[in-house]
Amino acid sequence: MEQSITDIVVTTHNRLDYLQQTLQHIWERTRSPYKLHVIDDALKEGNVEWLLGRWREGKIESLLLRGERHGLLPNLIAATWISFSDPFVVTDDDMLCPDVEPDWLARGVQAMRTRGHLGLLALNHPGAGRKALPELQHSKDKEVRYCQVVGGTLLFVRRELAEKGILSRRRYDFGVTPGMIRCRVARQLGYEIGYLIETYCQHIGIASILTERNYSKIVIEPVDLKTLEPPERWRY
Repeated sequence: MEQSITDIVVTTHNRLDYLQQTLQHIWERTRSPYKLHVIDDALKEGNVEWLLGRWREGKIESLLLRGERHGLLPNLIAATWISFSDPFVVTDDDMLCPDVEPDWLARGVQAMRTRGHLGLLALNHPGAGRKALPELQHSKDKEVRYCQVVGGTLLFVRRELAEKGILSRRRYDFGVTPGMIRCRVARQLGYEIGYLIETYCQHIGIASILTERNYSKIVIEPVDLKTLEPPERWRY
């Protein structure tokens, strides 16, 4: 049976060196059928020239070139508009996919399709200290570990979650990371959140929030880890 095509959306903001590494790894290490889309948030001349070159070569399916800074959450909404597969993948410009067999994309898609309760599925990240949900931490699932928060990785998103959850949020919680918002919306829609235990990606950026164990080293105020609700002063 012919494999379906999965959309991969990469968001970038003036980090061409990271972006080049991220895309190169996707091109070299993704053997399953896919279409690659890039959202450039706030144009920088060097980025645009390089991206247009790859688009002309047919390595990129579509480019969304934004003339001014919009921020990550609006770009995640845009990712829902320009992708069509279910699930689709969204990632920052500083995540390197692994070279595994079957490839990382096939592993994620298969996990999502065989687990209808999953709304978000992330690739694992070395050193990330996630806290499993108490009722699921002893699960017999040998591929997926269920948790409360994932973010800053190659993330598989169920389309219903993106369309009903992200697109319906017209007023955003100020100061809360988009990853936390997505996870909270997933729970509100009745989905679980998890990551692939044995499929690791590499983060080459400056900071990554994939842990709910210790926020003391991250420049962000804590949220309620049971509800993922931000403090009242963050809301408007």
